[in-house]
Amino acid sequence: MPQTYFYLNGPSDPYFPEQELIRLDQAGYTVALSRVAIDHVQQCVGTEERTALNGLLRRAAPGDELVVLDLSSLGSGARDVLATLQKCRKEKIAVRCIEFGQMDLASHPESQAIKMLEAVVRLEAQTRSERSSTSLKRAQESGRPTGRPGSLSPQDREEVIELLAKDVSISEIARRFGTSRQTIMRIRASTAVPATEDGKSGD
Repeated sequence: MPQTYFYLNGPSDPYFPEQELIRLDQAGYTVALSRVAIDHVQQCVGTEERTALNGLLRRAAPGDELVVLDLSSLGSGARDVLATLQKCRKEKIAVRCIEFGQMDLASHPESQAIKMLEAVVRLEAQTRSERSSTSLKRAQESGRPTGRPGSLSPQDREEVIELLAKDVSISEIARRFGTSRQTIMRIRASTAVPATEDGKSGD
């Protein structure tokens, strides 16, 4: 027989989750405490780290339903919420959110709510990409360094330059400092340390 599970996430205080349970009752649900899962994590914490929610989803079977009070219970952002709903959809677990009424957010075919979340995720991705491009362009125009920061400290760089001047090979220096040959080669290029005739520093 299909079961109805409830998931709540909120602070650890004397008023939680009594008020939330009252809201579920007012929405017409008969809440069995044995089927209630509760997390006490901040909203910014993703679903992977919501222990009670993951345990509940492992416990639920196809045909069961998950009830939450609001969309934030399902993840830390649009992408996270969408991933949770897609997982439930794949496992054939219905998801009902009180703030959205009685519709199954994980239904087949996709609900309008899912389509809206997908659109929001695409919008967020485009916005991040545009912000990144704009920041990179501004940095280049102002002459600020771009790309990945150097993997070596200023002191390490000085030691690398000294080793290069002593004709220690690039491969050996990279091994000593646990970095890549490309990093050492960039340092050599930036300091104009020439390769020796026997090619040691250019190894």
